[in-house]
Amino acid sequence: MNLTDRPIYQKGQRPTVSKPLRDHARGQECTLMLGDCAPADTVVFAHLRRFSIAGMGQKPDDLIGVYACANCHDALDRRQGGGVGDGDILRALIQTLLRRRADGLISIKGD
Repeated sequence: MNLTDRPIYQKGQRPTVSKPLRDHARGQECTLMLGDCAPADTVVFAHLRRFSIAGMGQKPDDLIGVYACANCHDALDRRQGGGVGDGDILRALIQTLLRRRADGLISIKGD
């Protein structure tokens, strides 16, 4: 359920999965940048599970995530640290989308 108390995906519908979008995170700099970032070789695509977009054991579409090093990913998933603020997530999401667009992985119709 989301903020409107309706299911996010209709019955039988699955979130979009894109191997090129997920693989693009490899070798990138962490966009979450919470402070003590781990080396770039630990960066992965970290799905965002905020605002009831996805729940335990669920992942949203592969557009909804950020590039996170091992340390920042742990903080995002609340495995360590005090959690991550919405402002940090929004900044990282914007940076991730801009990188993907610059590298030709996503485009804007009419552009």
